Order: sequence, then structure tokens, then C-alpha cells
Amino acid sequence: MPRRPRTSPRRTPRQRRAEDTVAVLLEATERVMSERGFAGATTNHIAEVAGVSIGTLYHYFPTKEALVEAVVHRMWRDELEVFATRAAVLESLPLEQATRELVRGLAEVTARKMDLYRRWYGEASNLGQLGVGLEMTDQAVAMVRAALERSRARVRPNDLAFAADLVVKTVLAVIRTGTRDYREELSSGVLADELTDMIARYLLVDA
Repeated sequence: MPRRPRTSPRRTPRQRRAEDTVAVLLEATERVMSERGFAGATTNHIAEVAGVSIGTLYHYFPTKEALVEAVVHRMWRDELEVFATRAAVLESLPLEQATRELVRGLAEVTARKMDLYRRWYGEASNLGQLGVGLEMTDQAVAMVRAALERSRARVRPNDLAFAADLVVKTVLAVIRTGTRDYREELSSGVLADELTDMIARYLLVDA
């Protein structure tokens, strides 16, 4: 029996090397940003930590801002995967328990990147210039709104769009502040539990 033709091209060694180089550069950017913050990070030092030439760095990322934006998008992708996984359980779990899973998942992601978050959100003016994360926030809001609609009978707010937006942005703001002010509580899960209780009382008619 003849083999069926491949429907997708196999990655070439050059493509794999390029992907590996980009991954190394992003890891180096995270490391340097954690140590020095946005203002203190330089492309020369990032290239040195990554073990590549400055020319190689600029081949993939023309500016420091482009590098940092790529790292932010990767971190947001991790957060969105957590949101998507936690949101899916709302179909089989009570809303309060599912809300706890959502908040805890985001807190776990943030705790793993605590030093980087602390540096970035301590330099909000620099980060604001990057304009990253807005689209990802909108996706997270859409996920939460869909979950609220599935449990509409138990949800207290009438405006689900506003409620979802408020919940997501509150969770993000509190957890990110926690990287600076509540590091122990964030790592231990206490912050996620307290935040969940607060959100449940806002969302649920019987909380």
C-alpha cells in the first residue's frame, strides 16, 4: 500500500536551530530582567548570557523591547493555558470551587516567575511603553465570562461582561502586587485562597 503524502512539512535542521536560538535568547532575557530589571538589561549582556553574538541577537530581535515583548507574550501564553484549563472544569465543578482553581492556577504561574514579575511591575512606566498583554487579557476575560454564563443562576452580577473584566483584572493586579508585598503568602497559596474567597462573595448569590 503506497504511503500517504505528508500534509505538513518536516522542520529542517536550520529551522530547529533557529527555534533553539530564540528559546535560549528568551531564557537569557528572563534571567537578565530578573536580575537587573528593564532599564538595567542590555542586549549585549543578554547575548553574553545566551552565549550568542550580538549580531545573532539582532538577527532575531531588532531591539530590547522586541525581546522583552516576546518574553511577555510567552508568559501570558502560560497564564492563558492555566485559565483555559481551569475554566474547562467549570462544566463539572461548583462555580466557587472552579473559581478557586482559576485563581490558584494563575497564582502558581506567577509564583514561578516571581522575581521577573516583581522587577517588571516595579518599572511600570517602562512596561507601559511595550503595549503587551492587552489582547491576552481580553482572551482571559472571554473565558471567565463564558464560565459565568454557564452558571448564570448562581451568579450575582447582572452585567456578566463587566463582572468578568473586573474579576480578571482584579486577580492579575492583586497577584502581581503580591510579588512585591506578599511573597510568602503568594508562594504558600494563602494569597490565592483569600483572593478566591473575596471573588466568590462578589460573584455568587450564595457565597
